[in-house]
Amino acid sequence: MNIVVVEDSPVLQRMLLSTLANVPGLTVVGAASGEAEAVALILREAPDLVLLDLFLSPGHGLKVLQAVRDAGLTCQALVLTNEPIHDEYRRRGADLGVLAFHDKGDGLGRLVLDLKRVIAGG
Repeated sequence: MNIVVVEDSPVLQRMLLSTLANVPGLTVVGAASGEAEAVALILREAPDLVLLDLFLSPGHGLKVLQAVRDAGLTCQALVLTNEPIHDEYRRRGADLGVLAFHDKGDGLGRLVLDLKRVIAGG
């Protein structure tokens, strides 16, 4: 399964890329840090899954996902954030097909479990 990582923190992006490199069945095909860069990368690579930071500098993760959907791509998405996940984000995320929201403060354990479930088709 091909994945694109969208994270604006260089430190967290490196940590995610390192962690994802050890998940069997997952291939990272690119990483981006801003909204426009992310949209261009996702449209070019057409990954199966996008790991998407909610608040980007510059931009917003749900705007990335909206642009991708508007272009006709149906890749799956998991969202990362260190901010409270308001009901509005959950509703909009559900409309855009977000599989789950993950709090960056919780560590990567639950994220890796969700990734393994997605890879397994669950």
